[in-house]
Amino acid sequence: MKKFMISLAIASIAMVSYAQETVSEVVVPTLKNSVVTNSFGSNWFLGVNGGVNLYNGVYMNGESVFDHVSPAVQVYAGKWHTPGFGWRVAYNGLNIKAYENVAKKAIMHFHFDAMFNLSNLICGYNEDRIWNVIPFVGAGYAARTQYGSSSFSNMTGSIAVNAGIMNTFNVSKHWAINFELGTTFLRNGFSGKAGSNGYDMMFTALAGVTYKFNKVGWDNAPDVDAIMALNTAALAELNTQLQAKEAENAGLKNQLAASKQSLVAAQEALKNCEGKVIPAAAQSVFFSFNSSKVACKKEIINLQALADAVKNSDARLSVVGFADSATGSAEYNQKLSEARANAVAEKLIEMGVPQDKIIVEGKGGVAAEKPANLNRRVIITIVE
Repeated sequence: MKKFMISLAIASIAMVSYAQETVSEVVVPTLKNSVVTNSFGSNWFLGVNGGVNLYNGVYMNGESVFDHVSPAVQVYAGKWHTPGFGWRVAYNGLNIKAYENVAKKAIMHFHFDAMFNLSNLICGYNEDRIWNVIPFVGAGYAARTQYGSSSFSNMTGSIAVNAGIMNTFNVSKHWAINFELGTTFLRNGFSGKAGSNGYDMMFTALAGVTYKFNKVGWDNAPDVDAIMALNTAALAELNTQLQAKEAENAGLKNQLAASKQSLVAAQEALKNCEGKVIPAAAQSVFFSFNSSKVACKKEIINLQALADAVKNSDARLSVVGFADSATGSAEYNQKLSEARANAVAEKLIEMGVPQDKIIVEGKGGVAAEKPANLNRRVIITIVE
């Protein structure tokens, strides 16, 4: 249900943005330290390390700690389910040397580890973070070859519990350098001779690289509260625009009704004309905001009767332009009113009215009518 509400809110914001005159890209608000869990195929990784094992074993005859150091390798694969929790399956192996005068034994150690990215858990997820501190704990099984044998067909084994800490340094989106310190607890005598502490221990120091594949990282979770607030504001803005359009449509209906009345009056006056034209009711032609183009072509067609009457008489036409004084400067509105009057005069000339029978005048910005868009017009009257 939550995902459905988020999707609905985002779709509403996009719809409102598209309805605006100037469309801008929709930016969905997100939570800084909260992420959306990725699919199972995302955030997998592979790694390989090399280093040394230090086996504590049994110390005899004044051995030094370096007598128990052997080379080691590690190969692992795993997945991060969240920025703070993941797991891996790993193989550690090569050699161990438990005590003096004993040859190194081959060892293989398979284990499953749970991993915790403290950097993301404490400081929050940051895809640009370079250094990550990752403790891990796990369990598995270790086996070593018997004395004098190099074959794993003749080996001894032990349940193993391990823990440690890994430091990773991201060098690119897919590659990281890592340094790992770990400890493995094995059964007492796994090395070949029992000690006094009840278990054997093996310390590991490794360094290597990790490759991250498929989708890497996480997307921030949407901020539902912010989205809903943005959605409410956007819908309110859309409602305001719709109300303004409704008011404008009502004004246009009033203009149309007034034009029809003027036409009827003009037609009645023309019926009584004999030889010359008797002054009749004024005819209005309306214009859009900041425009000198006639808003409706039908209004020009309605002027044809006036044009025909003037062509066959001594009368003339007075063409007076107006602008809306609520917007624009006085100088600009004067020029706009003259441009509107000239636009209507050109249409009358196209209808056959001689230019010398047209009186053109611009009155500038006025506020005679309400709403303001009724003042954006040209008034045509018949004069003797």
